[in-house]
Amino acid sequence: LTLDESSLTGENHPVAKTGDALQILSDTSPAPPLTSQSNICFMGTLVCSGRGRALVVAVGDRTEFGKVAQELGEVESRKSPLQLKIDELGKTLAYASSVVIAIIALLGWFMGRPFLETVTVAVSLAVAAIPEGLPICVTVTLALGVLRMARSNAIIKKLPVVESLGCATVVASDKTGTLTQNEMTARSIYTLAFPALSFGLTGVGYDISKGELVRSDAAEGADMGDEDAKLAGCQRVNKTSMEHAAISAVFGVSSVCNNAVIRSEVHEAIEGTSGAAMSGQPTELALLIGAVKAGVPDPRPLYHRLQEIPFTSDRKRMEVRARPVGGAHSCTAFTIAARRPKSSPRKVNPNSTAAPPVDGSLYFVKGMPEAVLAECSSHTAADGSATPLTDQGRTRALIQSRRMAANGLRVLGMAYGPSLDDLTFAGVVGMEDPPREGVVEAVTALRSGGVNVLMVTGDSKETAIAIAKRCGIVGPIDTSSGRSTNLSESQPLSHNPIDDLEGGVTGALSGEELDAIPPQTLAEAIIGVKVFYRVAPRHKLALVRAFQGQKEIVAMTGDGVNDATALKAADIGIAMGKEGTDVAKEAADMVLADDNFATICHAVAEGKGIFYNIRNFLSFQLSTSFAALTMETIATIFGLPNPLNAMQILWINIVMDGPPAQSLGVEPVDEAILRAKPRNAEDPVLTKALLVRAITSAAWIVFLTLSVFADELDDGQVTRRDTTMTFMTFMNLDLFNAYACRSSELCFYELNLFSNPSFLWAVGSSIVGQLLIIYFPPLQEIFQTEALPLVDLLKIIVLSSSILVLDTVRKKFNFFRRYCSDSRTGPYISRRRRRRPRGASRKKGRRGSSSGGGDGGDDESPLRMSPSSNGSRSKIRSRHGRSAFAV
Repeated sequence: LTLDESSLTGENHPVAKTGDALQILSDTSPAPPLTSQSNICFMGTLVCSGRGRALVVAVGDRTEFGKVAQELGEVESRKSPLQLKIDELGKTLAYASSVVIAIIALLGWFMGRPFLETVTVAVSLAVAAIPEGLPICVTVTLALGVLRMARSNAIIKKLPVVESLGCATVVASDKTGTLTQNEMTARSIYTLAFPALSFGLTGVGYDISKGELVRSDAAEGADMGDEDAKLAGCQRVNKTSMEHAAISAVFGVSSVCNNAVIRSEVHEAIEGTSGAAMSGQPTELALLIGAVKAGVPDPRPLYHRLQEIPFTSDRKRMEVRARPVGGAHSCTAFTIAARRPKSSPRKVNPNSTAAPPVDGSLYFVKGMPEAVLAECSSHTAADGSATPLTDQGRTRALIQSRRMAANGLRVLGMAYGPSLDDLTFAGVVGMEDPPREGVVEAVTALRSGGVNVLMVTGDSKETAIAIAKRCGIVGPIDTSSGRSTNLSESQPLSHNPIDDLEGGVTGALSGEELDAIPPQTLAEAIIGVKVFYRVAPRHKLALVRAFQGQKEIVAMTGDGVNDATALKAADIGIAMGKEGTDVAKEAADMVLADDNFATICHAVAEGKGIFYNIRNFLSFQLSTSFAALTMETIATIFGLPNPLNAMQILWINIVMDGPPAQSLGVEPVDEAILRAKPRNAEDPVLTKALLVRAITSAAWIVFLTLSVFADELDDGQVTRRDTTMTFMTFMNLDLFNAYACRSSELCFYELNLFSNPSFLWAVGSSIVGQLLIIYFPPLQEIFQTEALPLVDLLKIIVLSSSILVLDTVRKKFNFFRRYCSDSRTGPYISRRRRRRPRGASRKKGRRGSSSGGGDGGDDESPLRMSPSSNGSRSKIRSRHGRSAFAV
């Protein structure tokens, strides 16, 4: 009896069940891990093969799925960093604006202004100053981000999640079904007929339309289980190749000794499949798909099965006896074996009762290489004939099998013969659950952007580490190419990835080891660990909370029921849409409709851009609010008439919170920001640099607006022309300022005028509204305006455009950039960041002189490590001032 428990434990291989009892040290000992409970069938798992009778020992919330559901109800979702910062900012601005407006109203009333006029202006200022447009802008910006993500097959269930990905510092990913296909794939073949050649199969998963058999002249044992790109230089093996006879024997055995089914005739009616309807165990399906890629037709229609001895944990092999229906075998090797003389010198078992076949039938055997080789006395030659199997050949085959297993492949040996005492070894096939397409590039991009990528899986140690290396989770990043360095390329052929743990190349912890760590020290104990294997759902939840306790923003990906609690507890829960369970999708904040891990990179970039655009919007909104409040304050203090009436202030508020402001939320973001490291979740939305930009823009708007107002107020009486000129000056300054606020780094002439069509439409509609207010008679009565000649309009445009000059001075001159740029404090490092000259002193990490020759030696060293004890984690600083951590 074998079960598929991948949705519960992450184990992608069928698990054999037995009725034998498990040994437990004592009654107080914790329950063994789920993967070790070989005498328990868990509710919700799938039967792959066999039969059995079981006694129900738990129902409802006492089952493993029930425990997950119970934990899921106890987990509380956290607010996103953006929600916390927006709430804080909204309260601060509302309180500050209310205090200023109250002061203005009291001053006006004490100075003898009419009470009704004072109250009206105060209410208008309250509407204009309090940033009620900020939640609208944030919501619209996030909603548009959700639409863009939906086009990339990422379904967002909660709006703030889009921005939260921009500050994610840890991505903890499940392996089976997330990083990998959850589709076993035959990748590497070895046969003693060609011991100096390595054979591999391209393509990933159950797609029979992609992939082919190739061979490499590299030294024997080279890993063919790597990316398809590494097989590009290999030679294709087809039916006319001399190697085809030996390969046909390997896949002929794997197909006859196989119970899986591929029904290609119904594939057109099934949407989303890879060209065939399939059923059977993953391992056997991988062998059938491998035979199709190798150009070996399924031989089972040519044979009549006479006997089957199923795989057992004791014998570790499966045997099938079959005879050809038409008398002819499917390949040359089988034909020669069936004609083998009965007197041929073979290894004979004196206790054997097997009778030699008289109907041309053969035994086909597949199983563990050690168990299969122990029963073989010959191996397939290049022409399909049988050659005696020497001790050297047996050793060579075992070495290749162990090399494949060390690289995370599941290895099966193939043999055939007229009797179980007279078997011919055909070869071995290595299979794996390969990484999804684009996963390696996505992991490399995330790590290059400063995101810590981890693997959390229920699978075995060997498989977890091998896949982690294949995906680029473990190992250094090649900064010159932007890809993770594949450590297997530089390791000897006999290299075992598990040996890296002893050498300190990578770190891995099991679920049992996590249980042994006290909760209060778990966060420190997992620093530097990249792979967590044999973990249960409670372990994943504990890991998420441990990282959150270290102020990390955690994104958790998964597809199984065992991932549900961690998905809900994480700051960003990401579930697989096609192959994921309904429980995982319900608990997640984001669902990848195409199960493409690379979509996370797009989401991270989208989040960075959203936060950047929200800051630009805030810069524009605050400068307008500050300008309106300052003008009314100056007018009140100096006893001047109000430059703007209540209706005009309300119109300014409509423009400030309306289309021009909202269009800043969809501004395309510079690539330098998208490639930057995640922003600190503690970074405020309102920075000092943003405040300086808003205040300087507001001061310039107030200066020019009041200058025009004073110039028009020559007779001491406020006329419609005076307020119209003042109103138009303020509004045009506001629109030019909106254009400057499209970027906090680029000047107005560096921006693409047509890169944001929404902004052009918004500004155009605002200009049309302005013209209607001063030229359309009904609106003239409402806003107390009058028509202006063309000369006045040109004068206002020239004056208003001067704010672009002010913006250029702030962005181009280093003295002003020091106070007005977010590049040092914001979510990214500016491309124009200056480097300190070598030898310059720092507050931290100051270079000291070497003991014998001044400071020249240190200047040549790219990193200087601070003193620390052996094996401890110490902070280091690079020559350009960036911080890093080293063991």
